[in-house]
Amino acid sequence: MSQMVSVIIPVYNDEKYLMDCVNSVLNQTYQNLEVILVNDGSTDRSAALCEQLRAQDPRVRVLHKPNGGVGDSRNAGLAMATGELLAFVDNDDRMEPTNLAELVDLLERCQADIAIGNFYEFGVADQTFYFRVREEDYYEKVYTPAEWFAEEYNMHFNLSQCFTVPWGKVYKRELFDQIAYPNDRAVEDDLTTWQVYLLADRIAFMNKALNMHRKRASSVTQETNQANVYPLEAIEQRVTMMALLGMDITEELKAYRWRLKVHRDELLKSGSTNLVKYKNVVQRLRILEKAAKKPLD
Repeated sequence: MSQMVSVIIPVYNDEKYLMDCVNSVLNQTYQNLEVILVNDGSTDRSAALCEQLRAQDPRVRVLHKPNGGVGDSRNAGLAMATGELLAFVDNDDRMEPTNLAELVDLLERCQADIAIGNFYEFGVADQTFYFRVREEDYYEKVYTPAEWFAEEYNMHFNLSQCFTVPWGKVYKRELFDQIAYPNDRAVEDDLTTWQVYLLADRIAFMNKALNMHRKRASSVTQETNQANVYPLEAIEQRVTMMALLGMDITEELKAYRWRLKVHRDELLKSGSTNLVKYKNVVQRLRILEKAAKKPLD
């Protein structure tokens, strides 16, 4: 018998795309699934749409809660999940019809703990599809966590974004037994997804676009203040844990240096009066500069 997949969808004020998103999950060729809609205090018609979807399909479960952010919604969905496997979908994205079937098959064939697929994008502003993976680019590969971390900053085939985001994947449920998403951060995935990888033994990747990701002006990644998009806390935690595990942190330190510069420049640009925060950032940059003997930009 096939394993059940619990598909968790945090919902917040997305009446425009919610039906398309959820129906793309319900219409999967892989039918042994439940859809968990966590309505995070929406003020538009999202709550009513969630109830409509629940009435139409018994596989849909709904939780309405006060607004607490996407991390809090993910945590609530995890607490409700009953499947042996987990998947996340953003409420404005769409799954290709064979998404779950192909990822569950990959997971089982490779005896992996996590199966990852690629994606394509749809730019809402210019109404344009962006494809970075072609049929002839297809390959499969099984990684150890250390090998997968080596792809973290690889921009080829979207691998860097595939690494960071929680969606586009099927996970074994037990990986999340002690995982909690931060409920006070805008970019909760950067603080969390990498921890799940370290709990896995085998990570299988399929270079095929199985998700459509909508790029919208209101998304976190379009935030004007880039310091909010690239938090220091996330990379500091990652560097610390990787170093403790004896993993190569060369690329991570380069990325940390880059993020420090982003924070330094944003603090200057915004005219921040938080002198202590600014000096702390510059101090860490100078320490890294001294260690690497490279000039500060």
